[in-house]
Amino acid sequence: MGDLFFKDRFPYIDLDGGGSVVGYRDNVAAVIAKIDDNAQIIPGHGDLASKSDLLKFKHMLDDSINWMRSNKVNGLSLDEIKRMGVPEQYKTWSWAFINQDKWIETLYKDL
Repeated sequence: MGDLFFKDRFPYIDLDGGGSVVGYRDNVAAVIAKIDDNAQIIPGHGDLASKSDLLKFKHMLDDSINWMRSNKVNGLSLDEIKRMGVPEQYKTWSWAFINQDKWIETLYKDL
């Protein structure tokens, strides 16, 4: 799947190149709809994965979108959200290329 799937890690979404968080999530959902439960998925980053792993990834995207939209509706600034950090269940998804601050920035800028 190349860079469309980063197993248990925050993904890179090229906003400057025309990408979007919601579009990215929708593409992941489209792949899920096309594969069966026995599919083996080769992510762009991370170990060999299953449909369950891809569903987990999509849930993280859904949760991240909803979380950021809620924070923005409540008037929180980017700095306030960064100080708060990502929800606890996604803290381990941070990695060298896309750490939690970079993921928060991506969400904040796009949503």
